Amino acid sequence: MVYTGKLISEKKQVSYFIKVVAFFWMITKIWSYKTWITDRIYPVIPPLDIVKNIPGFVHLFLFGFSLLALLLILFKENRLLLILLFLSEMLSCLLDTVRWQPWEYMYLCILLITIINFHKPKNIILLMHLFLVSIYIFSGLHKLNRSFLSLAWMNMILIDFFGLSMDVILKYKLFFVGLLIPVVELVLAVLLLLSKSKRKISYVLMGIHVIILIVIGPFGLEHNSVVWFWNLAMIGMLLVIYIKPIDPVTNSFCTSNFYWFVLWFIMPVFSFFGHWYQYFSFNLYSGKGEQLYICFSKKKEELKPYFESATNNICPGKRCINLQDWALAEIKSAPLPETEIYRKIGVYMKQKYPNDSIRILSYDPMTQKRVELK
Repeated sequence: MVYTGKLISEKKQVSYFIKVVAFFWMITKIWSYKTWITDRIYPVIPPLDIVKNIPGFVHLFLFGFSLLALLLILFKENRLLLILLFLSEMLSCLLDTVRWQPWEYMYLCILLITIINFHKPKNIILLMHLFLVSIYIFSGLHKLNRSFLSLAWMNMILIDFFGLSMDVILKYKLFFVGLLIPVVELVLAVLLLLSKSKRKISYVLMGIHVIILIVIGPFGLEHNSVVWFWNLAMIGMLLVIYIKPIDPVTNSFCTSNFYWFVLWFIMPVFSFFGHWYQYFSFNLYSGKGEQLYICFSKKKEELKPYFESATNNICPGKRCINLQDWALAEIKSAPLPETEIYRKIGVYMKQKYPNDSIRILSYDPMTQKRVELK
């Protein structure tokens, strides 16, 4: 059924929105199920030592409960069920830092918005509109750097996807053309905020998500598969949120919801100075950040599928594992690009393999600088 906006109330609009979120959240969790359990090789790294020895069945119970709750929400939105789902997800995320994914953060924000404004559908729609604006603004800002042009635009898109050679890239000066991507993203975010044609802008944004799916999806680079469902979710959310005109943002609305403005528009600014988590600021495919390499003196059988090729420049004469490649291959989630998390993973690996002279290296792909984490 196609809705024109006149045939749908705000309450119904929110109902469809919640169902879209619940469906793709559930599919994402199922697809990345090893992220949510302990029966895996990839390290389980809790943020606090107090929850370090929580039994595996607790992780499994929370995972199963969340799936059941999301399934029930597809049929009936219930505030108590939403609250229980929120608590379950928060507890699960407190048990393992790799669960702090950008899409998980987004879904948790949406869940809390809905719980707080359960009987105020107009507030939910307006807050979601502002949240989407924030996502596109900071996603665009983080891409305004040379690392994005080199690693994401040139290597991933021009060379890997289109198959262009360096000669062609240099001849037609395609390198800096990549700056159009963050500029367009920023312009669309501003237009989404200020333009009266928000619905038309949302269609353009949907088109961008389709292009992303073509590039990294199963018929493209087959990269970071868990993000495929997030892009589909974004398309669904844009479709539902902008099916009707968005109410103007009033001073009283800003005052009563100031904490969301702080979380979405102020805190992400600190991510540019290393004082806020990158994933909570939607620093996605920006090329920024360092990667973690684990160097072994000898190959470990259980880690065999995740080792880099025998000849590598990171650990000369040793076998190594790229943490991001390992995470994407085994648990289908990317590791948090935060030094404090990298250090904890390094400590875990050295404790797990005490008889091997393991080296933990933080590597910057742009500068090729290597720093050993002690």
